[in-house]
Amino acid sequence: MTKRNHGRAHPLSAVPSAESAPETPSSPVPEGFDYYEGATEVARVLEEAGLTPPRSVRKGQWRGGFCAVEAIHPETWPAGVELCVEVTYYPPAEFRRSLMSKPDPPGAAEHRREQLDLIARTLRELGFAVDRIQREGWPGRQQLLRVHRARSSAHE
Repeated sequence: MTKRNHGRAHPLSAVPSAESAPETPSSPVPEGFDYYEGATEVARVLEEAGLTPPRSVRKGQWRGGFCAVEAIHPETWPAGVELCVEVTYYPPAEFRRSLMSKPDPPGAAEHRREQLDLIARTLRELGFAVDRIQREGWPGRQQLLRVHRARSSAHE
């Protein structure tokens, strides 16, 4: 056990093994953990566009809004893409629901919708495809973006 993970499994240990991958994927995907490069790229794009602060700034009790970019396993990617990630927007403190209150603060739904629209529009302008999705088990008011980019002919 390390101090850092407090005895929890390392996040990479939850990634399916190569043996569990389909024998004939619908499109070639990065081998090993190379698919994490897509999350790094999209996070950098969001930072450079001013849509999220760098992770180094968000340490501790960050009260501002930010985006979290999560790599998803290539088995779930649409056919013909070279990267696919999920982007979750976390609003600033004034639009976060407190643990004690069930309703959202005034203007929170509108704020989330506007920010997701801005993030999606910016990523589309930079060549990404973006779909708004509802993750299974999440409350209806919380959506995220599935972001991917078609494989370029240079990679084929």
